[in-house]
Amino acid sequence: MISYSKKEIEALAMIEPVNANSLHLDTQAYINHARKLRSEYMTKKLSDLYQAVVGKYLKNREIAAAKDALYAMSDRELQDIGISRSEIEQAVVGSKEVSEVQSKGFWKTLAEKFVEAQKARAAYVHLMAMNSRELADIGLTRGEIDAAIHSGRKGRANDNLAQPSNINDHRKAV
Repeated sequence: MISYSKKEIEALAMIEPVNANSLHLDTQAYINHARKLRSEYMTKKLSDLYQAVVGKYLKNREIAAAKDALYAMSDRELQDIGISRSEIEQAVVGSKEVSEVQSKGFWKTLAEKFVEAQKARAAYVHLMAMNSRELADIGLTRGEIDAAIHSGRKGRANDNLAQPSNINDHRKAV
Protein backbone atom coordinates (compact mmCIF):
# COMPACT_ATOMS: atom_id res chain seq x y z
CA MET A 1 0.00 0.00 0.00
CA ILE A 2 1.25 3.46 -0.88
CA SER A 3 1.10 6.07 1.86
CA TYR A 4 0.68 9.75 1.14
CA SER A 5 2.33 12.55 3.06
CA LYS A 6 0.33 15.40 4.52
CA LYS A 7 1.61 17.72 1.79
CA GLU A 8 0.45 15.33 -0.97
CA ILE A 9 -2.97 14.98 0.65
CA GLU A 10 -3.30 18.75 0.81
CA ALA A 11 -2.32 18.98 -2.88
CA LEU A 12 -5.01 16.42 -3.70
CA ALA A 13 -7.51 18.43 -1.72
CA MET A 14 -6.80 21.46 -3.89
CA ILE A 15 -7.98 19.56 -7.00
CA GLU A 16 -11.65 20.20 -6.17
CA PRO A 17 -13.07 23.26 -4.49
CA VAL A 18 -13.87 22.70 -0.87
CA ASN A 19 -17.08 23.83 0.76
CA ALA A 20 -16.03 26.68 3.02
CA ASN A 21 -18.81 25.88 5.50
CA SER A 22 -17.42 22.46 6.18
CA LEU A 23 -14.44 22.02 8.44
CA HIS A 24 -14.20 18.35 7.59
CA LEU A 25 -11.97 17.33 4.69
CA ASP A 26 -12.69 13.85 3.30
CA THR A 27 -9.11 12.81 2.62
CA GLN A 28 -10.02 9.18 2.04
CA ALA A 29 -12.23 10.17 -0.91
CA TYR A 30 -9.38 12.11 -2.44
CA ILE A 31 -6.97 9.24 -1.89
CA ASN A 32 -9.40 6.81 -3.51
CA HIS A 33 -9.89 9.18 -6.44
CA ALA A 34 -6.09 9.52 -6.88
CA ARG A 35 -5.70 5.73 -6.80
CA LYS A 36 -8.41 5.36 -9.42
CA LEU A 37 -6.73 7.93 -11.69
CA ARG A 38 -3.33 6.25 -11.24
CA SER A 39 -4.84 2.85 -12.00
CA GLU A 40 -6.49 4.15 -15.18
CA TYR A 41 -3.22 5.79 -16.26
CA MET A 42 -1.16 2.65 -15.65
CA THR A 43 -3.75 0.47 -17.41
CA LYS A 44 -3.63 2.72 -20.47
CA LYS A 45 0.19 2.75 -20.53
CA LEU A 46 0.42 -1.03 -20.18
CA SER A 47 -2.24 -1.49 -22.86
CA ASP A 48 -0.35 0.83 -25.24
CA LEU A 49 2.90 -1.05 -24.57
CA TYR A 50 1.19 -4.40 -25.18
CA GLN A 51 -0.34 -3.15 -28.43
CA ALA A 52 3.04 -1.83 -29.63
CA VAL A 53 4.85 -5.10 -28.84
CA VAL A 54 2.15 -7.32 -30.30
CA GLY A 55 1.80 -5.07 -33.36
CA LYS A 56 5.54 -5.21 -34.02
CA TYR A 57 5.54 -8.98 -33.53
CA LEU A 58 2.66 -9.45 -35.97
CA LYS A 59 4.30 -7.16 -38.53
CA ASN A 60 7.55 -9.12 -38.28
CA ARG A 61 5.63 -12.37 -38.76
CA GLU A 62 3.96 -10.99 -41.89
CA ILE A 63 7.33 -9.87 -43.27
CA ALA A 64 8.88 -13.28 -42.55
CA ALA A 65 5.95 -15.06 -44.24
CA ALA A 66 6.27 -12.84 -47.34
CA LYS A 67 10.02 -13.49 -47.52
CA ASP A 68 9.49 -17.23 -47.13
CA ALA A 69 6.92 -17.20 -49.93
CA LEU A 70 9.26 -15.30 -52.26
CA TYR A 71 12.28 -17.46 -51.43
CA ALA A 72 10.17 -20.55 -52.20
CA MET A 73 9.54 -19.28 -55.76
CA SER A 74 11.71 -20.30 -58.66
CA ASP A 75 13.97 -17.78 -60.39
CA ARG A 76 11.59 -17.75 -63.36
CA GLU A 77 8.61 -16.87 -61.15
CA LEU A 78 10.60 -14.11 -59.47
CA GLN A 79 11.59 -12.77 -62.88
CA ASP A 80 7.92 -12.71 -63.89
CA ILE A 81 7.06 -10.42 -60.99
CA GLY A 82 10.08 -8.24 -61.72
CA ILE A 83 12.55 -9.00 -58.95
CA SER A 84 15.64 -11.13 -58.57
CA ARG A 85 16.50 -13.34 -55.61
CA SER A 86 18.90 -10.71 -54.30
CA GLU A 87 16.12 -8.07 -54.25
CA ILE A 88 13.67 -10.06 -52.10
CA GLU A 89 14.71 -8.38 -48.85
CA GLN A 90 14.30 -4.90 -50.31
CA ALA A 91 11.03 -5.79 -52.04
CA VAL A 92 9.41 -7.07 -48.84
CA VAL A 93 10.77 -4.67 -46.25
CA GLY A 94 10.63 -1.64 -48.49
CA SER A 95 12.97 0.80 -50.05
CA LYS A 96 15.92 1.25 -47.77
CA GLU A 97 17.96 3.46 -50.01
CA VAL A 98 21.44 3.83 -48.69
CA SER A 99 23.61 6.53 -50.10
CA GLU A 100 26.49 5.43 -52.27
CA VAL A 101 29.00 6.77 -49.76
CA GLN A 102 27.42 4.81 -46.89
CA SER A 103 27.22 1.53 -48.81
CA LYS A 104 30.74 1.57 -50.31
CA GLY A 105 32.67 3.85 -48.03
CA PHE A 106 34.02 7.32 -48.58
CA TRP A 107 37.46 6.45 -49.99
CA LYS A 108 36.19 3.78 -52.38
CA THR A 109 33.50 6.13 -53.69
CA LEU A 110 36.05 8.91 -54.08
CA ALA A 111 38.43 6.60 -55.98
CA GLU A 112 35.63 5.41 -58.29
CA LYS A 113 34.56 8.99 -59.04
CA PHE A 114 38.18 9.90 -59.82
CA VAL A 115 38.57 6.94 -62.21
CA GLU A 116 35.24 7.81 -63.84
CA ALA A 117 36.34 11.43 -64.36
CA GLN A 118 39.65 10.30 -65.86
CA LYS A 119 37.84 7.97 -68.30
CA ALA A 120 35.46 10.78 -69.30
CA ARG A 121 38.42 13.12 -69.86
CA ALA A 122 40.23 10.51 -71.99
CA ALA A 123 37.08 9.90 -74.04
CA TYR A 124 36.64 13.64 -74.57
CA VAL A 125 40.25 14.03 -75.77
CA HIS A 126 39.90 11.03 -78.08
CA LEU A 127 36.63 12.25 -79.63
CA MET A 128 37.91 15.80 -80.06
CA ALA A 129 40.91 14.40 -81.94
CA MET A 130 38.59 12.82 -84.55
CA ASN A 131 37.69 14.69 -87.72
CA SER A 132 34.08 15.51 -88.66
CA ARG A 133 33.76 12.51 -90.99
CA GLU A 134 34.84 10.05 -88.27
CA LEU A 135 32.43 11.66 -85.82
CA ALA A 136 29.62 11.39 -88.42
CA ASP A 137 30.43 7.67 -88.79
CA ILE A 138 29.63 7.10 -85.12
CA GLY A 139 26.60 9.43 -85.25
CA LEU A 140 27.99 12.46 -83.43
CA THR A 141 28.71 16.06 -84.24
CA ARG A 142 31.43 18.07 -82.53
CA GLY A 143 28.82 19.93 -80.46
CA GLU A 144 27.42 16.68 -79.05
CA ILE A 145 30.68 15.28 -77.71
CA ASP A 146 30.26 16.69 -74.20
CA ALA A 147 26.65 15.47 -73.93
CA ALA A 148 27.59 12.04 -75.27
CA ILE A 149 30.32 11.61 -72.67
CA HIS A 150 28.44 12.87 -69.65
CA SER A 151 24.90 11.69 -70.25
CA GLY A 152 25.12 8.92 -72.81
CA ARG A 153 22.60 8.95 -75.64
CA LYS A 154 19.93 10.67 -73.51
CA GLY A 155 21.35 14.16 -73.78
CA ARG A 156 22.07 14.16 -77.50
CA ALA A 157 20.52 16.82 -79.68
CA ASN A 158 20.93 14.84 -82.92
CA ASP A 159 19.08 11.54 -82.85
CA ASN A 160 19.58 11.00 -86.57
CA LEU A 161 21.00 7.49 -86.64
CA ALA A 162 20.91 7.16 -90.45
CA GLN A 163 23.78 5.50 -92.30
CA PRO A 164 26.70 7.80 -93.11
CA SER A 165 26.88 8.88 -96.73
CA ASN A 166 30.29 7.33 -97.44
CA ILE A 167 29.09 3.70 -97.45
CA ASN A 168 28.48 3.57 -101.24
CA ASP A 169 26.65 0.24 -100.87
CA HIS A 170 29.76 -1.55 -102.24
CA ARG A 171 29.30 0.04 -105.69
CA LYS A 172 32.24 0.49 -107.89
CA ALA A 173 32.97 3.63 -109.85
CA VAL A 174 32.52 3.23 -113.61
